[in-house]
Amino acid sequence: MSDYPPPPPPPGTAGAEEPVDALGRPLAAWGQRVGAFVIDELFIFVVTFCAVIALGLRHRFAGHLLSLVMAAAYYAVLNGSEMGQTFGKRVFGIQVRDAASGGPIGVHRAGLRYIFVGLFRVILFFGLFALLDGLWPLWDPKRQALHDKIAGSVVVRVTPS
Repeated sequence: MSDYPPPPPPPGTAGAEEPVDALGRPLAAWGQRVGAFVIDELFIFVVTFCAVIALGLRHRFAGHLLSLVMAAAYYAVLNGSEMGQTFGKRVFGIQVRDAASGGPIGVHRAGLRYIFVGLFRVILFFGLFALLDGLWPLWDPKRQALHDKIAGSVVVRVTPS
């Protein structure tokens, strides 16, 4: 046994314990969430663009409506699934989970999560609300966006970053 105290933590890490969910899993970092969102939005854009061409849609409104429907289905089904991951979330090793139980949130709550952001980013304050929602995890102790709070979800890491 040594009479000396343990060495101090490396510079910049003192007191910076990683936030965890109710079950002790590390919460996703903001950068992981943004990266996953970018990948998902690019994927949806490409798929929607191909669908618009394949269906011969000539009106912008029809293309936007198709994009909204496809995005809502994509996020609801994949985030609500047992895995709780869209393609972007798989790439970044994160998943959506129920804040209390740690289980999947289901398609309905995942759909609510998307609708909250998807519709309000267009309707409310020309995207100001979406910006606020996207930045919210930076100062929230549970790293939740507003849409996570509405749906009762958290985004956790499932692989080391």
